[in-house]
Amino acid sequence: MQKQLKNGLRVISRKMKDGRRKWITILLFLLLTYTYAQTTISYPVYLCEAGNPNDYRLFANGGGWDGFWYVGYNRVWIEKIFVPKNVSDYKKIFIGAKLGRMKSKQVYNNGKVALDKEAIPGDIFMAVSSTPSWKKSNWKFLITTDDIPFEGDNELAVEQVGESRWFWTEVRSEEINFGGENYIALWSTSAYLTNSSNSPIIAAAWGDKDANSFINDEIKGNPPQHYSTTTLKSPITVFEPAIAIKFVPELSQNITVGLMGITEGEKLTEKKVIYASVRACEIQKVWLEISKDNKIWKRHGLISYTSPYMFSINSKKLSADIRYENKKRDASALFVRVCAIDIWENTGRSPSVKIFIVDKQEKK
Repeated sequence: MQKQLKNGLRVISRKMKDGRRKWITILLFLLLTYTYAQTTISYPVYLCEAGNPNDYRLFANGGGWDGFWYVGYNRVWIEKIFVPKNVSDYKKIFIGAKLGRMKSKQVYNNGKVALDKEAIPGDIFMAVSSTPSWKKSNWKFLITTDDIPFEGDNELAVEQVGESRWFWTEVRSEEINFGGENYIALWSTSAYLTNSSNSPIIAAAWGDKDANSFINDEIKGNPPQHYSTTTLKSPITVFEPAIAIKFVPELSQNITVGLMGITEGEKLTEKKVIYASVRACEIQKVWLEISKDNKIWKRHGLISYTSPYMFSINSKKLSADIRYENKKRDASALFVRVCAIDIWENTGRSPSVKIFIVDKQEKK
């Protein structure tokens, strides 16, 4: 069943194989069009149980009750999603999860407590299969824990606290079962992540009595590779975990990124502030990268999801990011650039700029 809306949005519903009526809302503006420089734009399509990827607002934001919905070494989340045949011609396909409230630990410098905290280290993986079993060759790395927004601390100030975010990893078209059920798994390979007190939390939306989501807490860093009666051990009702599939159409645009200026930041941490401009439509996120040699780059600081695109370079964190040392010279060179990505996975980068960082604590 399809209904044409005034703005071009088409809502698609399908009857599931088991005879129950299940509405799958393909919300990401399938065939939604508007005029931008006289061009028709096709938007990505998201398939998820809630129908709207923005409706997953429970558990993983802020504080309070987390429902014990942690992603860990001893727990795999499983989501069953029906994929219609009419999305098989999209250019790229991604599976993803919305995560937040990552736990952090105190940072020590030379045995002394620092102002900073860092994530408990770990890696998060996903996989998709037409059956509830996942071969290791189909595993996809999703994210490291230090990129997930932190949970707040009742006693200490923590910088990286924020709203839960969607993270995506690309899969091949042949890994998707078009016109049938797809089982998506989410778990961690890191033995440190075993409960809510040291693991990230997956976001949730309100659900219903139909069970298309499952938890299996009998794993040890590996999702089931062979189906058994215990694979879908614990069905979930009432809430739905934030797991989705994203289909990205063919659409290329030039993302123009420029560095507009560099100023001094707060004196406490000797920061420098980078001002950037981004010209393109539907920008998804923007971030700062640093390099010692203008060849090998690493992200520095937090990701910006909205303008203004201003980033701080914290000289005290450079050593941890790229082993940047500045103990013998008053000023040491560093290359910086700003990168941006849109919802179609097009990426733009600014020209790199060479700057000099002075570590005032080392001056005598």
